[in-house]
Amino acid sequence: MGATSIHVQAVKPGSEIHNFREKELDYVRPELSHLNESWVGDSISHRLESAKQRYLDTVGQKMQAKAAPIREGVIVIKQETTMQELQQFATVCKERFGIEAFQIHIHKDEGYMNAKQWTPNLHAHVVFDWTQPNGKSVRLSRDDMAELQTIASETLGMERGVSSDRKHLSAMQYKTECAKEQLQELSNDISSALDKYKDAQNQLLQLQKELRSIETKKNVQKLISKASEKFYGLIGKTVNDREKDALKAKVKTLEGENEQLSDRLGKAILEKERNGTKAFKAEND
Repeated sequence: MGATSIHVQAVKPGSEIHNFREKELDYVRPELSHLNESWVGDSISHRLESAKQRYLDTVGQKMQAKAAPIREGVIVIKQETTMQELQQFATVCKERFGIEAFQIHIHKDEGYMNAKQWTPNLHAHVVFDWTQPNGKSVRLSRDDMAELQTIASETLGMERGVSSDRKHLSAMQYKTECAKEQLQELSNDISSALDKYKDAQNQLLQLQKELRSIETKKNVQKLISKASEKFYGLIGKTVNDREKDALKAKVKTLEGENEQLSDRLGKAILEKERNGTKAFKAEND
């Protein structure tokens, strides 16, 4: 159903410019402006002059500058709210409190972007002549203003809101509140992003430590492997040298023995030849 509430304040000089969309606004979507409606029974300037004249005629002096004979109520509506319902609200207000609405503007093109989603600010402006026939302002108590909230709820078929509900704020106030909400959301997003960044940094540092550990192990393994190869190479070389030396010694020994045998063989042959010559001579003699 949705809740409604109404916030009333003295009309601002630029009210009609805003209500008739005579000025471009950054919180308005022009493509939705065709959904807006207006009902006008009088202009603000004309009604203000009328009130001032009635006051002068009654009191005999000019209306005080701080007086608020024309007031504007911003009332929360729903998408289905009609102009007839708002006019009925105005009728009841006049009958109950003597305040007369002479302008009603339905705005369905305002809102703000919230997390990339359009959030509409559906509301209506009801401009009241807040004076008595003598030009003096109508005085409403807190209970009367609370009853005004109830009348809005009943005539629009919505739940009753509270006077402090942020949705009854003026356009600029509403825009400010929305900006604060967006700022808070951005702050939360930034805080969340920072937390994620810190987590990512910690994970990165841990990975870097693990990587350095892995690289260190690899380097140690490489050093061990190289040292092992060098060690085994040195051992192999030493063994080979010993074997070579032993073989060389054997060859040298054999070569020496061979030379000795050759000498002995040569001497034996010479000795045999000598003996044979001696025997031959003896036989002939």
